[in-house]
Amino acid sequence: MKVHDKRSHSVDEDKMVKRKHKAEGKAPEPDQSPKKAKTENESNQDNGKSTEGIKEEFKNFCKATSEHLSIKQMREILESNGQDPGGSDDAVVPRCQDILFYGPLDNCPICDGSLEVCGSSYSCRGSYSEWSSCPYSTRDPPRRENPIEFPDSVKDSAVADLLRRHRDLKTRPQRELPTDKPFKGMMISLSGRLTRTHQYWKSKIEKHGGKVVNSIAGATCVVVTPSERDRGGSSKLADAMQRGIPVVREAWLSDSIEKKEAQPLDAYVVVGGKGIPLDKQDASDDAFETITAELKVYGKRGVHKDTKLQDEGGQILEEDGILYNCTFAASDRARGVNECCILQLIVVPENRLHMYYKRGKIGDNSNMEERLDEWENVGDAIKEFSKRFRELTGNEFEPWEMEKKIQKKKHKLFPIDIDDGVEVRHGGLGLRQLGVAAAHSKLEPKVAHIMKILCGQEIYRYALMEIGIDVPDIPFGMLTDRHLKGCEDALLEFVEKLKRQKEIGMKGEAMWSDFSQRMFTLMPSTRPFIFRDSNDLADHVVSAFETVRDINAASRIIGDMSGSTLDDPLFEVYKKLRCSISPVEKEAHDYKMIAKYLEKTYEPVKVGEISYGISIENVFSVELSACPSLEEMKKLPNKVLLWCGTRSSNMLRHLQKGLLLAPCSLPVPGYMFGKAIVCSDAASEAARYGFTAVDRPEGFLILAIASMGENLTELITTPEDSASLEEKKHGVIGRGRKKTDESEHFVWKDDIKVPCGRLIPSEHNNSPLEYNEYAIYDPQQVTVRFLVAVKFEEKDVVYDVEE
Repeated sequence: MKVHDKRSHSVDEDKMVKRKHKAEGKAPEPDQSPKKAKTENESNQDNGKSTEGIKEEFKNFCKATSEHLSIKQMREILESNGQDPGGSDDAVVPRCQDILFYGPLDNCPICDGSLEVCGSSYSCRGSYSEWSSCPYSTRDPPRRENPIEFPDSVKDSAVADLLRRHRDLKTRPQRELPTDKPFKGMMISLSGRLTRTHQYWKSKIEKHGGKVVNSIAGATCVVVTPSERDRGGSSKLADAMQRGIPVVREAWLSDSIEKKEAQPLDAYVVVGGKGIPLDKQDASDDAFETITAELKVYGKRGVHKDTKLQDEGGQILEEDGILYNCTFAASDRARGVNECCILQLIVVPENRLHMYYKRGKIGDNSNMEERLDEWENVGDAIKEFSKRFRELTGNEFEPWEMEKKIQKKKHKLFPIDIDDGVEVRHGGLGLRQLGVAAAHSKLEPKVAHIMKILCGQEIYRYALMEIGIDVPDIPFGMLTDRHLKGCEDALLEFVEKLKRQKEIGMKGEAMWSDFSQRMFTLMPSTRPFIFRDSNDLADHVVSAFETVRDINAASRIIGDMSGSTLDDPLFEVYKKLRCSISPVEKEAHDYKMIAKYLEKTYEPVKVGEISYGISIENVFSVELSACPSLEEMKKLPNKVLLWCGTRSSNMLRHLQKGLLLAPCSLPVPGYMFGKAIVCSDAASEAARYGFTAVDRPEGFLILAIASMGENLTELITTPEDSASLEEKKHGVIGRGRKKTDESEHFVWKDDIKVPCGRLIPSEHNNSPLEYNEYAIYDPQQVTVRFLVAVKFEEKDVVYDVEE
């Protein structure tokens, strides 16, 4: 067997895109202890010593015990008091000194595992589930009330008297308790448009002990987004750099609040460039690398690009219907794990066989372990492949590959089930192909332009980049239906758990953390985080799942155009959609009606502190074979023409299969009515979904005809039970805080209501919805009628008064 060590190569490119801003989740509340924590003053009154005095005493105590107790004696002390005596000497010493001075640790209040001291904090070493380690971490751990037990070997030691003095529970000292003031004494300056408003961060900073200042003089640091730097920066930013004041990313604020202590500024300084791991880069640099990176594996038959064997005609080994190509991932925040692994058997001409193995932290490509081993015997190579699969997952390979039977094991990776096809980031048209394909298409020029956008790689690369699921080693747009179903099942299971269990405090945070790790194992990201609430679920789980699902549909529709010899590839894809798309002329009545509807019901979309207006590029009349025809819709009662918003990357799926029901129910706009198709009479609401990113101003809005049925339900609060609404299948209108002026409404096509009117305040000031939402539970009561190509345009900057 020959062994070839390989190294991945990073691409030196110029920055060209910025990642779409995503609002970060709410910072967790301070850890809660089983017992009420004493304040610093109360602790001092109990033992008559100041916090600094206790620190000094502990320092001297550690010095004495290190000099007069052996490692063996320390292990015996730990064992005598029900503590873990194992581990390295370096781990045993602080563990023993901590319980001798402060008292024996109790078990974790979340999972009943063992707690471990690390500096001034304590964390659990147990597992919450097979998907994640226990996330419990605190600076004030639970301790047992019983006094320390001393083994015989310690009773006559030189420090025996010192140890006995700390047995008394009444005089047992308290560690300095967390104050939840990580910014205490800090002067923080905010610059530019952040993902949250300046007022939001001002309140958070002041709550946690800091002060927000406008001037640079005397500031501890300046918080910016990478886009501020990319635009050349403000005078405030230039002044800070000239004075040597650290300019840091917004994540420094959220991480410091979450970890309850100010994080090192150096780790968050706004930097970027070649060779820096993606999770340590600015979001804009991360986005640039992933959006321009070559997809390393296009599908189940894709030979990893880093092997270079595809250039020699290499193919994935196939034996008895099994393709020897596996991808694995694991995300476990408590253990600091976020990794992926690629394992392939590759056959090249002349029967040469290689095993490719790549494993490491996601986003840190240059430091991944990477091997390319040559094998002479196919049987031996297959045995080694199966052995590695078992070591990585704790499962056997053949039951997984043949029957898809697998059980997630603790601290093991989990396979990402890649399908046999070509992912759109590889198979879609590249930039050089797009112009030629459109110019030589028999499609009407405007329709050809739309198909050029939908068949190109770019919108799918941007979509995956925006949701942070864009690791080049994994073809997220070519997953099996089984894997997508597993993602959906995990989501639905968690949503039901939220309804049944009202966990709060530490246990609630642990439940959210476990689900987060599970989802980022099934759909790996360079930047995993903990979901905190229903808004996070809607924005970062449900929306991400729908995007990945629809990109998978697009990959199968488009196929492989990378080396296309088709005379008219756009027309071939158009035929697969089984729909009719026709441009509407600007002079036509329908065009003018739609332009009026858009103008009346649109309010600028706000991203950060920038507002975006909208203009129409083109309007297309659409007839889908998957939806009822206009003639069929005329037979249904109570019809309304409504707006629907969607990502450009989801459009091919919509054109082929129509609008799909939402996958779950969440108490947030867009999902609160359960498994329904949700539309709005406000273009502003649809535009929130159609808007992609500052760098991608083009998008699409859909106008659909919906039959609301004869038994219409109106709601002004979040429904307690959406299941009953789903069962009845009656149309539902959720009334928002704004409505369209009914005096301006009109009828189109004889009996289709168009709720076109300027947006005005409604009588429902306390509604959870800003605009009216219409929920339809039967897809056969909705038909897509128009596709509106729009462009978002930056308007005047709007700042909070505080800014």
